[in-house]
Amino acid sequence: MGYGFNGHIGLRKEAAWGTPLAADSYLEALSETLAASIDRFETKNIVGGTFEPDDQPGVVRIEGDIVAPAHPVSVGHFLKAALGVSSPATVAAGTLFATSFVPQQADTFSNAPLPSYTLEVFRDVTSAQRYAGACVSRLELAFRPNQDLWVRARLVARSTADIAAGTPTFPASPAAPFAFDTASVSLAGAATDLVEALTLTVDNRLEGVPALNAAREIARVRRTGPVAITLAGTLAFPDIAQYRNFLDQAEQRLTVHVTRANSFALTLDLPRVVFTAFPLATLGRDRHVVEFEARARYHPGSATALKVTLTTTKSDY
Repeated sequence: MGYGFNGHIGLRKEAAWGTPLAADSYLEALSETLAASIDRFETKNIVGGTFEPDDQPGVVRIEGDIVAPAHPVSVGHFLKAALGVSSPATVAAGTLFATSFVPQQADTFSNAPLPSYTLEVFRDVTSAQRYAGACVSRLELAFRPNQDLWVRARLVARSTADIAAGTPTFPASPAAPFAFDTASVSLAGAATDLVEALTLTVDNRLEGVPALNAAREIARVRRTGPVAITLAGTLAFPDIAQYRNFLDQAEQRLTVHVTRANSFALTLDLPRVVFTAFPLATLGRDRHVVEFEARARYHPGSATALKVTLTTTKSDY
């Protein structure tokens, strides 16, 4: 019998989309749902009987989520896969680097818009499964009290195969991921303690596209629309100021900063944020809070809608 706690997830950035490579990094995760599904099609209806005729297998599609704590080293792989552009800068020579990630404008490959990864998923059942050509279609970073920073990555992959499981070595310095108790939020250039929960979503809107290429695997990954960067969360409601900002559609800069010992840090910088939903309600005798939604807009001066800076010991994502 296989146990989840005995499993592991490994990964490696690919040089060419869908060409598998052996894992060279491993991460500790909370859950994963990567799975292959098969499109099906029917070939006949009039069969001389009341039985259901045989159908045929079609395109193999591989999709699923990985949910993991945002470890200061491992989280950089998710940021690279979801945003594409990374620019490292030395903080302490040879030991610490501040890498900036922004959404990519041009496609990485002719058949995939973003950097792709080979994943090794071992479920403690005989063999590991290798998923090649995995691209992050959607990335969420979730901040909550009494929780570490959670990363949820929605993946679209090209192929799968059984392989021998590797021996994982997980990042150990630091031992713990980023967590809520060092997170700070700034809104419109001023620190605020009104934000009680926050989720950032980067939706790359990816889909696997099949072709007539003598294969049942998808032939490429393509975008179905532009990158959408949104926010959702819980905001304390002591005064009317943010509600007025919603009605006036006032744009505000939002930054989130979280740290870990020995100068590890993660900073989200969204230069233009506008509330898209700010529902007011009195649901009972409890204190008022607002479950808001917001959208990040492109800032011409910054040439981006989002910049994520990760300070860690690794520079080569």
